[in-house]
Amino acid sequence: MINRVVLVGRLATDCVLRYSHDGLAISAFSLAIGRTDAGADFLPVVAFRRLAEATSRYLLKGRLVGIEGRIASRPLDTNDGEQRRVIEIVADRLRFLDPPLALGEETPTRDATNQAAQG
Repeated sequence: MINRVVLVGRLATDCVLRYSHDGLAISAFSLAIGRTDAGADFLPVVAFRRLAEATSRYLLKGRLVGIEGRIASRPLDTNDGEQRRVIEIVADRLRFLDPPLALGEETPTRDATNQAAQG
């Protein structure tokens, strides 16, 4: 069986980097994929190890990326004791598709955050 996905979309959330109790870097974010009917699908993406650290360092909400990986499901225990299954994309390759930010240039996310903090 083949389980490969290639996606191009924009980050819908900033990356959240955490470390497992074993020290494994795990980054999670949501990817917005446009549809032909002017809507969007939001897919959860996770990355591990060095790729996780790179995504948390260089990717911000709104940036265009290409992701190659696989679809995975895992159990999730909710706060009220229910067990559910989560389906997510496990990234193993990533390509930055936006041009690099110029020195001192802010992304729309950081501009909005700065304006909200000042206003």
